[in-house]
Amino acid sequence: MGNIRRLDLSTGKAESYALDLRTQHDYLGGLGLGAYLMSSADLSLPPLDPNLPLIVAVGSLTASGFPGANRTCFFGVSPLTGLTAGSWLGGDFGQALARSGTLALVLEERARVPSIVVVDPDGIEVSPRSDLWGLTVSQTRAVLQKDYGDCRVVCIGPAGERLVPVANIRGDESHSAGRCGLGAVLGSKNVKAILARGSTRIAAADPERLKAVTREATQAMRNSAFLMEVQGPIGTCNLVTPVNGFHAFPTGNHRERYFPTADQISGERIAKEYVSRRTTCPYCFVRCRLHVRIEGVELDAAEYETVWSFGGNNCVDDYSLIARANDLCNDLGLDTMSTGNTIAFYREYTDTLDDPSNILDLIRKIGYRQEEGDLLAQGSRAAARQLGVDYAMQVKGLELAAYDPRKLTGMAISYSTTNRGGCHSRAWTVGDELSGRDFSGAELAEMVANYHNTGCVRDSLIVCTFLAGDLQPFWARALSAVLGQPFDDQELAVTGERIYTLERMLNVRRGVDASQDVLPRRLIDGLVSPEKYREGMATYYQIRGWDARGHPKPEKLTALGLS
Repeated sequence: MGNIRRLDLSTGKAESYALDLRTQHDYLGGLGLGAYLMSSADLSLPPLDPNLPLIVAVGSLTASGFPGANRTCFFGVSPLTGLTAGSWLGGDFGQALARSGTLALVLEERARVPSIVVVDPDGIEVSPRSDLWGLTVSQTRAVLQKDYGDCRVVCIGPAGERLVPVANIRGDESHSAGRCGLGAVLGSKNVKAILARGSTRIAAADPERLKAVTREATQAMRNSAFLMEVQGPIGTCNLVTPVNGFHAFPTGNHRERYFPTADQISGERIAKEYVSRRTTCPYCFVRCRLHVRIEGVELDAAEYETVWSFGGNNCVDDYSLIARANDLCNDLGLDTMSTGNTIAFYREYTDTLDDPSNILDLIRKIGYRQEEGDLLAQGSRAAARQLGVDYAMQVKGLELAAYDPRKLTGMAISYSTTNRGGCHSRAWTVGDELSGRDFSGAELAEMVANYHNTGCVRDSLIVCTFLAGDLQPFWARALSAVLGQPFDDQELAVTGERIYTLERMLNVRRGVDASQDVLPRRLIDGLVSPEKYREGMATYYQIRGWDARGHPKPEKLTALGLS
């Protein structure tokens, strides 16, 4: 269903080969394929070494017509955390890459001058484009859309060019591969943008069966009240009110768990007073990409995590300021979550949390590595070390998300153990914990492990996070129809565990051990249920088959086919 295409950026030489069906069966695409291809790299090298690849992968369902199967995974070694990590974006790029006949694009070495990479069914071209260097994301897209109107584009902004460790890779609209600084990896390879085009038809082994399961999946989406009445018209910011009401909305660099004026930035208020229109991704009618009008200018709406990171976590309840901060980050090519978190950390350090007037200026300084922005561009962990304080809210170097682990014990376990660091997207226990049920630590650990495995499948297929709850029952049948191989839910669970464990092993090679599976001191000291957290962590290690060092045991590796 597509080829692995390797490109030596220093010479422009490309080679292509078909992925064998056994490997595609075991790793699916996206995240899993990225981890598999990275396993042959020299992981003793520093993150921005040109001998380390950046892998751009789609999934086995991409461009098949299956709803939500439109995303793209970028996999590399993070300059922010030092670990291997995947980051993904939605929008239109994944469809174009898949239709170019590409399952994974492996970028190796470094282009001699600032360049773009153009991928189509006939080959891969590295084109010098020094004229683009220095342009913002919006400026870059405008030029490339004029020059290559039939292509879909991902690119970096000034932050990626300057190797800012919190730089992202930007797609169309508000789509970003935001986390872990992979924009700096692309910048280190002297690549400003990747363009893809193609009309290659994605061949399914059983097209009639695929059509049938796609119809069922689409109907399940239409039957979902949450998708149609909440996710679509309100978006992810629907979470502000319930999470804050549960006292799990980190505030003021996690000094508090409740934001008194959170109603000013709630999803309901934003939808009523600011949203001007809604758009969507290919093969999806939910239309959850919101656009807002701020002082007469239309901007992409900030998602929940961004509304929190520049809102409650920075003690800001002015939505227009949050929207402008989001827009500025997007144009400079900065991850809004790490940037907002790091600014909150610095504003606590400088005792300016009561005055938001410096936020936009700090974003610019980070994007261009100017003045104190050069320090903050390294992320909160590095900045805290240099400033001699210990209240950077991160795990393994990745800044935390908008769910307070002091109250949400499942998220505490997940933050501590997730492969790429303080990530919320691999396991999201928030809905379960907000239900009011009192889970034991062991129950939460099992929940987190299952979510971790399922998340690996989701991000390998690679399908939309927001549709996963409704579409997961259809994944196995859709895969069987496309690949012509049998899949069932139990087999996919094992696949998720295999991918998760492989990620852990890659990061063991990068120096990860049990000592890094820990929350910041501020959060450990404030845990509402410390005994439950300790029980959950011990149980999680048992479920995973990890030893006391946090390393997967040999028998677990053998069972998963990783030895």
